[in-house]
Amino acid sequence: MEPSEKRSNKPNISVVTARLFEIILDMPFKDRRILLKELEERHSQGRRKFARKPYFMPVDFATPDRAFGGYIQNISSGGLLIETREPLSVGQQLTLSFMRPKSRDYVKVSGEVLRTLSDGCGVKFNTHVKDISN
Repeated sequence: MEPSEKRSNKPNISVVTARLFEIILDMPFKDRRILLKELEERHSQGRRKFARKPYFMPVDFATPDRAFGGYIQNISSGGLLIETREPLSVGQQLTLSFMRPKSRDYVKVSGEVLRTLSDGCGVKFNTHVKDISN
């Protein structure tokens, strides 16, 4: 690699890829495994395991010290998006109760707030909820 390419503020994709390979090949195997794990975790962040479906339905949810109400905006077997003005925090544990989209029977499940929005929050269920759309 030419010195001018290393100093370039905007190297092309081939230069970046070649430099990454050089660095990785110089690393001990143990460090490569650690790097791989970190990159895989970073790559999967923000990706959902389960596709969300639009679903507008009331939901009751509670923290250990308070109960709330809101509306489900979308749902999957792995979580849901709640529209609410209640101030919740990332990492906060919730117990949720809502009606299944198709069967209309009630589900009670625990979850964790993964992200907060100005008008709601994204919640990941602590356990996969099978057949949530039934």
